Amino acid sequence: MRKRNFCALLIAACCGAAMGAGYPERTIRLVVPFPAGSTTDAMARFLGDKVSKDLRQTVIVDNRPGAQGSIAAAEVARAAPDGYTLLVGTNSTQAANVHLFDKLSYDPKRDFAGITRFAINPLVMVTRPDFPAANVQEFIAQARAKKEGLNYGVGNTGSLVTASKLMAASGFSAVAVNYPGSPQAISDLLGGRLDFMITDVSVTRAHIESGKLRALAVTTAERIPSLPATPTMAQAGVKGYEFAAWGGLFAPANTPRTAIETLNKSFVEAINSPDGRAFFERQGQIAAPMPSQAFDQFVLAEIDTWDALLRQAGGAKP
Repeated sequence: MRKRNFCALLIAACCGAAMGAGYPERTIRLVVPFPAGSTTDAMARFLGDKVSKDLRQTVIVDNRPGAQGSIAAAEVARAAPDGYTLLVGTNSTQAANVHLFDKLSYDPKRDFAGITRFAINPLVMVTRPDFPAANVQEFIAQARAKKEGLNYGVGNTGSLVTASKLMAASGFSAVAVNYPGSPQAISDLLGGRLDFMITDVSVTRAHIESGKLRALAVTTAERIPSLPATPTMAQAGVKGYEFAAWGGLFAPANTPRTAIETLNKSFVEAINSPDGRAFFERQGQIAAPMPSQAFDQFVLAEIDTWDALLRQAGGAKP
């Protein structure tokens, strides 16, 4: 272990010396753990484009979906700590997966350095308009009465734990159907192959506004500006229910501080710009950047939080 740590520090020192004040000097790759069209993908593409102009280097997005984001996270954990391969991580990759998988091929505490949080991400419960329930309490009554049971889509750990929390609080059961990401699950919900889903506002809002999906409740403690007519779960009668996902940017551990600080400055400026604030509002998210070291501490606390969330949800597994 000491030999491994020494080698990592030596690599980081060499990278830092070579990097100097010229970072970045070539293309930066943002590895996204969910498919194109997902909320995480949209954040990466929007911010990558803005940051590329500021840093005067190309920023590319590389989607590596699968295994609740662990495939992408493991790839970045093994990458050279030089600031050119970064993970657009979420509560799935950096907190929930620690408790969801018996063997995880990376360690969120040891293998990453936080750069900044991007945003807080409320979720929304949706059904098709033909489902015989106009609100959450009617939905729960239908779910309890349905002998064959219901099914729901899981595109990320947020979908999993929020549905599990609802079932645990309301006394009904449903079968989880796993997908590489939320867009694929939404397609099956629209096609009548799923009964409901709790997922990102950004991938459902257009369908809600067009009438193809019905929004029953949002998961946050307060209503959100992008869906002002939609009650919270607590307002809909599920007492004590609250949840919000999040996403942010990570580098491999031992990436030089010069790179971390340069990236933090550029991404935070992009998030806080008028365009950035407007983008996250359209997405149904809350822009919430952080200093890099504060973000590291936030992630450590989230690992414990997700342990409690999953226990409350009845030990949900993907």
